[in-house]
Amino acid sequence: MDTTTIYNNLLTTFDPYTTKHVNNSTELRSVVKRIRKQTQSSPVYLLNFTKAKQSFVLGVKESSMRIHDSLQTLADDSEDGIFAQKKARSSDLEQVGAELLDTDVDHLPNAFSIRVKQLANSQVNQGKEYYETGKGLTAGSYQFRVMVNDVGYDFQYNIRKDANHREVIQGLSDFITKAKIGIEAKPYSSGAGKIGMRLESTMVGAPDGKAIFTLEDKSSEGKGRGIVEYYGLDHVAVMPKSAVFDLNGTEKTSLSNEFILGRAVKVSLRKPSDVETTIDYHPDSDAIIAGVEEFVSSYNALIDHNLTFEQKTGTQSKLLNELKKLSAPFANELESCGISFDEEGHMGLDTALATQAIEAGDMQKLFQPDSAMTNRMFAKTDQIKINPIEYVDKKVVSYPNFTKPPRGYSYITSLYSGLLFNFYC
Repeated sequence: MDTTTIYNNLLTTFDPYTTKHVNNSTELRSVVKRIRKQTQSSPVYLLNFTKAKQSFVLGVKESSMRIHDSLQTLADDSEDGIFAQKKARSSDLEQVGAELLDTDVDHLPNAFSIRVKQLANSQVNQGKEYYETGKGLTAGSYQFRVMVNDVGYDFQYNIRKDANHREVIQGLSDFITKAKIGIEAKPYSSGAGKIGMRLESTMVGAPDGKAIFTLEDKSSEGKGRGIVEYYGLDHVAVMPKSAVFDLNGTEKTSLSNEFILGRAVKVSLRKPSDVETTIDYHPDSDAIIAGVEEFVSSYNALIDHNLTFEQKTGTQSKLLNELKKLSAPFANELESCGISFDEEGHMGLDTALATQAIEAGDMQKLFQPDSAMTNRMFAKTDQIKINPIEYVDKKVVSYPNFTKPPRGYSYITSLYSGLLFNFYC
């Protein structure tokens, strides 16, 4: 079986790899130069490619690329980098919530304080209650008008003969709600066997201090009072009110309990209070922790491939020992950021400690581009990507002839692994 066929078969056992950082021409030339330089001093090997070795080689290359990508994400110190992302934080989430709509730090307003005095509320009308099985209005057609914010809607509702109060109120409630005019109507009951209608506006706030909606009878074919008057649908139980709050000590009003400040921060008023709530900006710990979790996951995948290889072959993994030695000098820094190691070499993440490290700036220092840990990890993943065959047993066939000028072959590793026949290089 040729190498390409083997690779295609083994590829089905791995998750599809998605390149997060597109290589430019400079990076690709650098890869070719590193391969060429390596082959100038490398012997020619003879490999016995068992299935275990093939799976191991592909696995460590995949995992090293995932580690490399996750490190690139964490080490990005640009304005679009993960550590440059901010989120709004409220000192009292029960009183005020805040969410960023614009992640550009230059567009954000300065930190501010809010004290909620009054929440905006909807208008509620509550009609008269009647016994459900009783009968009131005579059969016929009843017309009425509903005004919602100065917009009029004319309704006509037919009451059939012998219809009881429950049937009329339920039918009329559905009729008004389905019209979608900004009013939700439904039956209510405060006593056993009785029923009335409750109408509530879908919007809140009162720009002029007046009611949001009103109802009045027009005319009816039936005898007696109109349907609005009879069922008391025009009785306002709760008047609408606008939100009132202090912003940096200055009283403001809002028709809604949500508003946008400076086109960048969405503020949600939730509960009145006598104490001010401060809204400021902090690193987006959720996004950063997600990036660290991806790094930990990819690192653990690399450890798992090595442990599986040891179990299948009975040989000690050279790469596993190298990884343990690589991380040992940074154990204290990693632990202070919530990253620890178990006996097998797997990483674990304590999100509580990680969040504290993010707030203190320690996490960013750990993964900054010029940190020793990041540079050593980048170097190791590059080494694995270029030549994963380094970590399997092989026999030397011939050494390079150092009496002649060195010659490097850009694709020499493909003779052993077949890994450069795809985009992975």
